[in-house]
Amino acid sequence: MHRIDTPTAQKDKFGQGKNGFTNGDPATGRRATDLNSDMWDAVQEEVCTVIEAAGIQLSKGEHTQLHAAIGRLIDEQVKTRLEKNQNGADIPNKPLFLQNVGLGETINLAKNAVPATRRINSKPLSGDITLWASDVGAISADAVGEITDNGTMASANTPGWWRVAVSNSDTVADFPTYPDGSKLYSYGYLFVEKIGEVWFQHYYAHIGANAKRQDWGTVPNTSRPWIVDYNTANKPTANDVQALPIAGGRLNGPLSIGTDNALGGNSIVLGDNDTGFKQNGDGVLDVYSNYTHVFRFIGNLVESMVSLKVNGNSVATGEVQAGNGSSRMTSNGDIFGSVWGNSWLSLWINNNFVADVQLGAGTSVVTWNNAGSWPNTPGYVVTSVWKDYQGENIDGIAYAPLQKRVGNQWYTVQGGTV
Repeated sequence: MHRIDTPTAQKDKFGQGKNGFTNGDPATGRRATDLNSDMWDAVQEEVCTVIEAAGIQLSKGEHTQLHAAIGRLIDEQVKTRLEKNQNGADIPNKPLFLQNVGLGETINLAKNAVPATRRINSKPLSGDITLWASDVGAISADAVGEITDNGTMASANTPGWWRVAVSNSDTVADFPTYPDGSKLYSYGYLFVEKIGEVWFQHYYAHIGANAKRQDWGTVPNTSRPWIVDYNTANKPTANDVQALPIAGGRLNGPLSIGTDNALGGNSIVLGDNDTGFKQNGDGVLDVYSNYTHVFRFIGNLVESMVSLKVNGNSVATGEVQAGNGSSRMTSNGDIFGSVWGNSWLSLWINNNFVADVQLGAGTSVVTWNNAGSWPNTPGYVVTSVWKDYQGENIDGIAYAPLQKRVGNQWYTVQGGTV
């Protein structure tokens, strides 16, 4: 089919590229639109094709065949279409239809859907409903109550969050308390739980400290004490955990470093369990090595219970004593002991050794032409002999006592006589 396209057609009569026909006007000299075989052939075939498509034989004398053909074609199409007034009842394969439109999963979910006759906490599901935490057994995100002055923490007996706004915690008998008796900061939130016949309370102060308690029963009670948690806002003291503070303190019992303690009492062991220090009485400090008592410190006295070896100089600013003080050596080197007659070595040497030797006062004797024996006295010795040039005999001798000094006393030696 096509629009008239002869030279006399009216161009674009029905729009761009849509030509039309025009009447001729002899008065103006306007020509009517010329028709040609192409145009009429197109009209003929368009009409005849519709009639024949409907299965109708062309009949020259009948002028309603086009109408009949259109009706028949429409009826044939309607037979394969759904009737509007059937509302889907005439769908031949309903499951396949639902599958094709993607409703299979929806239908499966609908099988397990809650019917509108169901209720939630007496609220029907036939329309929109508003649920609260209590409707479904949940805990509300909002505070369910408040504790103020002159109340009790135990009064918070409904599960959920309770606001705590206590200006004077002394008016709340069961307010959380530190071990030293002071109260926690009294503004915060209290969380209450109940599981079966067990209830829990958790208090969270705004400054970070928190405490908890738990008991059996249907509701909390004021007699149950609180357990205060340790955290960065509530750091434990050394006393809280029975530890020694870094500044020092009292340790009740033995101390072991790297091992157990076998010394017992007030002792410190190092490395192995029987080597260390032990206090064995008032002012008595003992040193042990493999449970052997090796040293004792008593006031101004240090005792060694075993042999003492000094690798190096041994320096004493006072006396060195042995035999529990029966033998002593002083700073001047003198030694006291029983071997020296319970006296000092210097005195014993002074009293028993010759300290000096001398010749006493001399005597001169003329021996020439004299008979005699000189010196015929014990301890005397000849000190000199003299002679002149005359004769053959000596003229004289000189002699003197040989003396020794013992201590401060001079003695003439004995013996020497004939």
